[in-house]
Amino acid sequence: MTSRSPALRRHVLVFALLMSGLVLVSVGAILFVHHLGQARARLSASLQSTARIIAGNASAALAFRDSAAAAEILSSLRHDPLIVSAVLYDLQGAPFVSHGRPLAEPAPLDPDSAVLVDVGNQGETYGRLLVVADNRAELRRTALTWAAVYGAAFVFTLLVALVLAARFQRAVAEPIVSLARTAQDVTTRRDYSVRAEPRGPAEVAALAEAINTMLLEVGRRDETLARQLVALDQEVRERKAAQDTLRENTRDMLRLSREAGMAEVASGVLHNIGNALNSINVSAELLADHLRDRARSGLDSLRELFRSPPPKAAAVFAAHADGPALRDYASACAEHTAAHFTRAQDELSALRAGVGHLKEIVARQQTLAKAPRRSESFDLEEVVQEALLIDKTETHAPSLRIVRTSDGPGPHHVFADRAAVAQILINLLANARAAVAAAAPAEPRIRIHLGPASPTHLPVSVIDNGVGIAHDQLVSIFRFGFTTKSAGHGFGLHNAANTARLLGGALRVHSDGLGLGATFTLELPRQTPGFPHDA
Repeated sequence: MTSRSPALRRHVLVFALLMSGLVLVSVGAILFVHHLGQARARLSASLQSTARIIAGNASAALAFRDSAAAAEILSSLRHDPLIVSAVLYDLQGAPFVSHGRPLAEPAPLDPDSAVLVDVGNQGETYGRLLVVADNRAELRRTALTWAAVYGAAFVFTLLVALVLAARFQRAVAEPIVSLARTAQDVTTRRDYSVRAEPRGPAEVAALAEAINTMLLEVGRRDETLARQLVALDQEVRERKAAQDTLRENTRDMLRLSREAGMAEVASGVLHNIGNALNSINVSAELLADHLRDRARSGLDSLRELFRSPPPKAAAVFAAHADGPALRDYASACAEHTAAHFTRAQDELSALRAGVGHLKEIVARQQTLAKAPRRSESFDLEEVVQEALLIDKTETHAPSLRIVRTSDGPGPHHVFADRAAVAQILINLLANARAAVAAAAPAEPRIRIHLGPASPTHLPVSVIDNGVGIAHDQLVSIFRFGFTTKSAGHGFGLHNAANTARLLGGALRVHSDGLGLGATFTLELPRQTPGFPHDA
């Protein structure tokens, strides 16, 4: 603080000198310009007066063309040291008599240093008189005189300012420096027992008292803060321990969530396998029935035909030379085929038993892998946006246009499993994109429309102008294994329809025919459905 005290005093001194100097220079400059203007005006008035006097005295000499008298009158101007030239002109403008430096014809004159007056008497003009003066020396002398006066006043005023600044320092600056020193001590040593000395003007003394009161309050609060810091440190340690526990719980939650996701995937896979096994089982049943009933009965009839032919056929076989051999061969073929049918039926029975065993295994695995759906209330527009963002990662036709419309302003809340709804929409968007690409229309377009909502459900439709669906295929579009795509497997729409039903909604399709596009509508409950949501 000792290094800052001279700086404050110096600032006070410099401020006082600058203020005084600024005022003095401003006032002095104004007065200096004013006095120079007055001196110039006075010299101009004196020159005007002298010119009128000389013009009055020279009127007779000019009227009578007395050049000697006129020259004598002009020579009287030599007593005025400021006048350097004088010329008396006749009526024709020709110089009649001159004094001092010779001048040319009258030209534009400086009113401060030259005067041109008429010479005449009783209203009659005989000529003109030009008087030229050099006022520079007089103006320079006047300027030097006033500069000396203002310089002395400036020095005197600066001395007075120095004396006043010193008194101001003792009265105000030193108490302020003392307050600053006290503040510095408090800042560096953290000693709130220091007190400022109340001295100087009443305002500064009041400030010192206020600082002392503040220091007393700060000291008290510092003690309170120290106790609170101890408590806060303990709380921070406890919160850190809680955060460690929370991180551990979060890791466990992530692990469980990952396992739940894997279980969801496994459940879907097992569901598809179960559907495939059902189809295989049904096909095996139909094949077994066919072998057992139709094919076996027809084969038995053929064998009996050759073993015990009817009378007409027996006569034919007996009449023909190869008849007995043909009948024996046909009977042997029939018995051989019957043996193959028996073995095929045995294999089908083993296949059915194996499929049944696999179905039991899949059913047990589904029980283990089943994870409850987490239904919640959410804005369907947000899930549509998420599905579009995921769908954008696929390769789109450059000209494909995807638009979103709705029957009313949002939000459009539904109650379902958010992830399952997003997966259904992604599947529908992928199918629509493939249908549009296969049709290659002039303006490929997919529209996603929300509404119109019913009291219980809210539909979202995916509408494309792709290849469309034939009328006879609409009834089978959601059947397991049915597909209209050459590289399709028939699982996506089947699973989407099942998932929509488990969510408490439905998945519907409409198409006006081939080449006229298709509309898939997913209906979702707006409130909690009255049945379970578990898949």
